[in-house]
Amino acid sequence: MRKTLLTLLGAAAVLGTIATPASATTQETRKFVGYGSSDFGLELIYARHDARNQATWAGFTDCEEYDKILFPYSATVFWRCTR
Repeated sequence: MRKTLLTLLGAAAVLGTIATPASATTQETRKFVGYGSSDFGLELIYARHDARNQATWAGFTDCEEYDKILFPYSATVFWRCTR
């Protein structure tokens, strides 16, 4: 009887750990828009620098550029960041 009880308790413990869903980690995602303008062709660099500064000040380090708009003498970049 004791052996059967221990076997059932062991099986319940194993199944309980398998059936328990993994805890989801909460990641915060935020979008940043950087603007830049230049008469010398540096507008994209300035726009990326603006978006990076915004993200850094907000505490985000893992960012990707998901879109950009380029016009003569001006640029806009869109970044998606997570932390």
